[in-house]
Amino acid sequence: MPQANWKRTFFTVWTGQAFSLFGSSLVDFALIWWLTETTQSEQILAVSTLITLVPRMIIGPFAGAVIDRLKRKAVVMGADSAVAVVTLALIVLFRLGLAGTGVIMGALFLRSMGQMFHQPAMMSTTPLIVPEEYLSRAGGMDKILNGMMSIVAPVAGALLIDLFSVEAVLYIDVATAAVAVATFAAAKIRQPSAGPRQGSTVMQETREGFRYVLHSKALFFVVGTCTLTNLFCGPANAMKSLLVTKVFGGGVAELSWITSLSGAGLVAGGVIMGLWGGFRRRLITSALGWAGVGVGYIVTGVLPSDAFPALAAAMFVSNVFMAIGGASLEAFYQSYVPAEYQGRVFSVLNTLDNASVPLGLVAAAILGDRVPVQVWFLLVGIFHFILGIFWPLSKSIRQAEEPAAEKEGE
Repeated sequence: MPQANWKRTFFTVWTGQAFSLFGSSLVDFALIWWLTETTQSEQILAVSTLITLVPRMIIGPFAGAVIDRLKRKAVVMGADSAVAVVTLALIVLFRLGLAGTGVIMGALFLRSMGQMFHQPAMMSTTPLIVPEEYLSRAGGMDKILNGMMSIVAPVAGALLIDLFSVEAVLYIDVATAAVAVATFAAAKIRQPSAGPRQGSTVMQETREGFRYVLHSKALFFVVGTCTLTNLFCGPANAMKSLLVTKVFGGGVAELSWITSLSGAGLVAGGVIMGLWGGFRRRLITSALGWAGVGVGYIVTGVLPSDAFPALAAAMFVSNVFMAIGGASLEAFYQSYVPAEYQGRVFSVLNTLDNASVPLGLVAAAILGDRVPVQVWFLLVGIFHFILGIFWPLSKSIRQAEEPAAEKEGE
């Protein structure tokens, strides 16, 4: 059961992660813009995204077993600290004039390794703090935080890059990471009552995570359909900056506007979830979100190049529904999986959920300019819209949250 003073603990953690996410968002914006401005290459942007995903796909499931063995508070603080060390090294390389495309990609790789531990640790920490009936609302608060960072970070990043340099952004990331670690250290977070079996190995616990997902009809169906839907998400996310610059003729200001409006959409969707909480069946709420995402991306994929305001509106609407779909899906996972399994199961779910993304990025890197940028956004929209329509019609989805729903892995 969550702690009696869970609200104070939740907002302490939430505040610390706000600092962490702000610094990370600044760096992500700055490094992707540096690659876009320096290379103007679809292949480089696709490869830079791919290089952050492949290690997480290979090593990610094992991270969950490590998380279940350690205090989740220590894992989050360690991941934030490790990412800050990578940023410090990047500052040194920029000052020495040694920061090139390879160095930036290496930094993205190492930062991704830190996130590989941070994300499932945070996701499995929330149910230890928040009562089950408030998980969707807590997910909405997280989406508000993500959205706020998406609004503030691009504007701040563009201003800092224009007035100073990429190095200024990196210094801020180190400072915000230090605040995040200190804030998280002050929060009192308990461990699950049960943990890995005594004498079991990381490999055995990782296999347990896979078995739990594969033997649970509901989890396997949900993550399997999401995996198919995510096939073209990698190229679309990697090429958002090229969509703005090549298709719509914008620059760093226009990119920051699009990113900020996308963030505003996440905030709006998070507010909706924070106040509403969604339908009783969380997966039906999630399906509504995916259908809305599909409509927004389909519109993005067919807009003419002189319709930048319409692009901004489509990105805003897409992210409103992205917050609704994502918050509801996370709440379903958190309420469905027992706390002592959550580290390894969530790592497996993240791995499977994104298993198709590298395939799309490889295709984008090979095809390059032969496929118009907007096609990737159109494909994302079509697949998400189909998912949003298909889930409510599926017997597996309808039964997933019934009291007697199968939870074979428990």
